[in-house]
Amino acid sequence: MTGRGDLCVAVERVSKKFSRSLKRSFVYGAWDIARALLRSGESATLRASEFWAVQDVSFTLRRGQSIGVIGPNGSGKTTLMRMIAGVLRPTLGAIRVQGRIAPMLALGAGFKPVLSGRENVFLNLSLLGVSDRDIRARFDAIVEFAELAEAIDAPLGTYSSGMLARLGFACAVHTDPQILIVDEVLSVGDAKFRTKCRNRINQLRKAGTAMLLVSHSAILIQALCDECLYLKRGLIAARGTPDETLGAYESDIVQNLAVGNAARVAGCSGEASEAGHSKARILEVRFTAREASGAGIWLTGKPGEMILSVGCTSPVNDISLNVIITDLTHHAGETVQFMTSHRDIGWVRLDPGRPELRVSFPAVGLRPGTYRVKISLSQGLMHDILDVLDDARVIVRDAGSGGNGLYYQPREWTITGGTVTEMPTVPATSELEAVEEL
Repeated sequence: MTGRGDLCVAVERVSKKFSRSLKRSFVYGAWDIARALLRSGESATLRASEFWAVQDVSFTLRRGQSIGVIGPNGSGKTTLMRMIAGVLRPTLGAIRVQGRIAPMLALGAGFKPVLSGRENVFLNLSLLGVSDRDIRARFDAIVEFAELAEAIDAPLGTYSSGMLARLGFACAVHTDPQILIVDEVLSVGDAKFRTKCRNRINQLRKAGTAMLLVSHSAILIQALCDECLYLKRGLIAARGTPDETLGAYESDIVQNLAVGNAARVAGCSGEASEAGHSKARILEVRFTAREASGAGIWLTGKPGEMILSVGCTSPVNDISLNVIITDLTHHAGETVQFMTSHRDIGWVRLDPGRPELRVSFPAVGLRPGTYRVKISLSQGLMHDILDVLDDARVIVRDAGSGGNGLYYQPREWTITGGTVTEMPTVPATSELEAVEEL
């Protein structure tokens, strides 16, 4: 049981506002300085062009605890981390920190390109509060961890971005921190180095280091965190175990999918009509699965369908439905599937009215995550584009057997010379997946 002496971070009703106008931000800054000198305190009222980036957030972080922070882009995650790290000052509320912080907000930030790697290590650790004597004692370990022995005396301007990130990470984790703040920086270097980073973080956590982890990876949050906060428009929308909070976050995404996909269809079809392509228009797209709890969801390893409704004013020949699926969760922006109906089944003739094109998958091969789906209707060998839906979304959930790998491989297990005893109560994250997700 933790006590008061274990408290590392206390965030008490913290809010932070910004101005969207650069000119007004200078004026407001001057007013706020004068207000501080007069000890009149900050105003809770928004002025023209201002908005709340973080609003009324409270939580505590204790020794050895790891809290994940999730939410869409622009929800205030990075602003909150910067306030805890001392980079920004809260507009309202208070933040109390006990212990040395190792902020991994932007690895390599503050490095000087004209200085050597060696000189930057001393500069960076000095700024983090490490004495010159301790820096010298840890220097060799930092260089070895960063794998930069041959380049440590070269000017930092000659380093690649990966070398800079490795040096920044090595400096941060060799400060004997009591608190780690990790903001989307665990994709440093190659797989071997990411494994080293993961193991180093585990060592620090076993030694009692507390951690705040900002990540879009559900697997990282589940594997590394004891508790999770879901920020939405600067407010805490949900809080609890990683599974509970990720479930609330996913539910919000699912609720917005149908409306979002419909809006994207309307917008894209409108553009196509204005361009003069009115032979066939995309009217609606639906992603369905018999065993899923809602629309816009597929289940890994289970049957799923994509149903496209098309509007045609007259018969249209030589049509192909083209689908590109892009990963938004694990390797953002990477195309994972590309399929065209003319190669799979041949050219399609669409009759007037509202024909329907249905793509059925006996087993969805995508691993759990969120995916962007680009759909187009083209005509003929030159693929004249009739209509495009550029940004539909589908969520893939784990049905219990498909979370470990780049895609789902249908499979059967046979045991000879042994028996299956029982299923684990909590699904384990595979080592391969843990390495891939860093």
